[in-house]
Amino acid sequence: MGEMKSAWEKAMEKAEKLGKPSDEELKQLEHIPTGNMLAAKFLQDEKFDLDAELTKHKGSEARRYIIQGAQEIFMRNITLPHNDHDKQVIDRAMAGIKVIKENKKQLDTIYERINNLLSYYEQARQQSFSQFKKNFETKLKEASQALQQSASAGVNIEAQIQQQFQDEWRRASNELDNQYQKALEEHKQQIVKIA
Repeated sequence: MGEMKSAWEKAMEKAEKLGKPSDEELKQLEHIPTGNMLAAKFLQDEKFDLDAELTKHKGSEARRYIIQGAQEIFMRNITLPHNDHDKQVIDRAMAGIKVIKENKKQLDTIYERINNLLSYYEQARQQSFSQFKKNFETKLKEASQALQQSASAGVNIEAQIQQQFQDEWRRASNELDNQYQKALEEHKQQIVKIA
């Protein structure tokens, strides 16, 4: 029991050293979650009017933090697309950012770059998958011939092959994603800097 108390005391000492949060930190803690929530609603509901919600806070000090919170969520949802749903979410997130940013012209320029990058990514992903599948099928034929020669019975080779295919494709896909993710992050940082 003494150890628990001493751990508690240590935690309290650390908290005291950190001190009370500043007014700025308190405002962030209060209003950023509101922005997070508004952005989430915007992403989920196409009829949600984000601009009208932000107008309610026009002229208030809270608006800046609400926009910051919304931007966090929108930026988190601009990712490399792996399916049609991802593309819809990305488009919606980009539309949300357009609502909260004032410099639309600069934003459009960056959006054009992002759309080009995502288009190249999708093409590269499709080509990579086709090439990967072709190479894997060749390996599979070779393995199948070797198996027929050894005639090992009772082995569920199909499940093993499917698992190997998925593992190897996941690895190859991650390598491709890493190449494009860096460029996407650079564009996202440019968006954050826009007023």
